[in-house]
Order: sequence, then structure tokens, then C-alpha cells
Amino acid sequence: MNKGKKDDYAFVFFKEGTPPAEKRKGIFFFSLLSLIVLAQACYWLFANSVEPIILGMPFGLFTVVFLIALEFFVLLVMYTMEPKEENQTGEVR
Repeated sequence: MNKGKKDDYAFVFFKEGTPPAEKRKGIFFFSLLSLIVLAQACYWLFANSVEPIILGMPFGLFTVVFLIALEFFVLLVMYTMEPKEENQTGEVR
């Protein structure tokens, strides 16, 4: 049937030849970002009050702003840790 050809029906999370350290780093950051997004979706469970005013914002609003800023910094760290790729002419992209 498909001799010598891979099935195209599988999930590929990492390129072939990716070192284990890069895989662990990718899984760590994916898990961290997933937890932050879940916290944003369910923040009302733990930040359902107005009373502690933090930086002039009600606690619920402060929680949303804090989680968005935290997500930004995690993505920034991921971007800076990303390995640079060189093309055939030696230019770094």
C-alpha cells in the first residue's frame, strides 16, 4: 500500500532529532501557559470579590491584569530561549 512512506495521521509535537532537553523545556512551558490560561478562565472561583483594592483596582480586575502580564513574561522568556536558525548563507533568522 504505502511502502516506505510514513502515515500522515499522527500528531507530531517535536521535529525528529530534537534533543531531550529541548523537549522537556517545551513541555514545561506548554504546561505553564496552559495553567495560566485555565486560571484566566476560572479566576472568578478565587477572585470573586471587590474588597481588597490592589493598585487602585478591584481584586478581580487585578487578577486578570496580573495573569495577562504573567503570560506575557512567560512568552517573552520562551522567545528569548528559542534556538536561532541559520539558513544556508550563514544568516541568522
